[in-house]
Amino acid sequence: MAEDRNAKDMETRKVQKLGSSSLFITLPKKWINKWKINPGDKIIMEVLDDGTLKLVAEKIKFNSGKKSITLDIDTLKQPMTKVLTCLYSLGYDEIVFESKKPLNPKEVEEVSEFSRQLVGAELTESSETRVKLECLLDIEKIGLESLLRRILNIVSKKIDNIIAFLSNQEIKEVYANQEDLRKIYLMLLRRTVGDRLYGESDLTKNSFVIVNASLLLNTDSMLDKLMDYLKRTPLPGNVSESVKLILGSMNDLLDEIVMSILFPSIKRISNGNTIISQIKNIMNDSMKNSPEILLIYISQILSLMENALSNSSCTIFLEDLPWIERNLTG
Repeated sequence: MAEDRNAKDMETRKVQKLGSSSLFITLPKKWINKWKINPGDKIIMEVLDDGTLKLVAEKIKFNSGKKSITLDIDTLKQPMTKVLTCLYSLGYDEIVFESKKPLNPKEVEEVSEFSRQLVGAELTESSETRVKLECLLDIEKIGLESLLRRILNIVSKKIDNIIAFLSNQEIKEVYANQEDLRKIYLMLLRRTVGDRLYGESDLTKNSFVIVNASLLLNTDSMLDKLMDYLKRTPLPGNVSESVKLILGSMNDLLDEIVMSILFPSIKRISNGNTIISQIKNIMNDSMKNSPEILLIYISQILSLMENALSNSSCTIFLEDLPWIERNLTG
């Protein structure tokens, strides 16, 4: 059905010449009427990686209205807090829960508490049978690069603290915990999943961004476990030095993972693979007799990062590069 609908909206327009060097095509009347385009209105043009030229009327992009949803709690048959994360991530600006029966005050309070975990969300209406949340977070103003860098900085600082602990140095104050990291992750989801104006190539790249963000969250959790273990279990000097060397390399690897998904680069991916090989060599050569649980933690962290680098490498093939020849018509 989707293909039939798309076929109806597709038409061919002849490129015409205007003056000595300018080319132009006319805009479809159906599109003009649908979006009430007038002379003088601005049109946003975006060239996608697959050669598509995407046109969006500026007033549509910036005045597209609220994205709202209303749910019948009686039919939903699960706590409101269980679905809030999904609806927030999907980009809904207004979330309404309704019931034919009086709402449990405790559940309403839980919704209010839970909304504090969602940046920009707040409970704006509460009655006996209705609850409304609004999200004032403008996803258009949230930079994907900024969010990924914030995740990178949090995880990187945690690695720095573990290295400092092993070096008997003062540990810097950790300004972000797992809850803060999750807030950033949910903002990232809302930015990548909830935006309605992405092109096909962007959506593909965003899927890798989301998977990598999830892997980095798991990496952060594993680093917490590693730190707890190290606090309980003093390491011999040679093992401690090897762990510090590995963690320093992991910090470099983190940078390659995040930067290569933001700015696809063969060199960064190659650097990342080299770092992974170096870490594995250290583990094989210098940590053979290390405690098994320590090796498990380090191996799991490295595996998460290796998967993340693999995902980042996929974005290279979304770029128009001279050494890539595509055949998309077969």
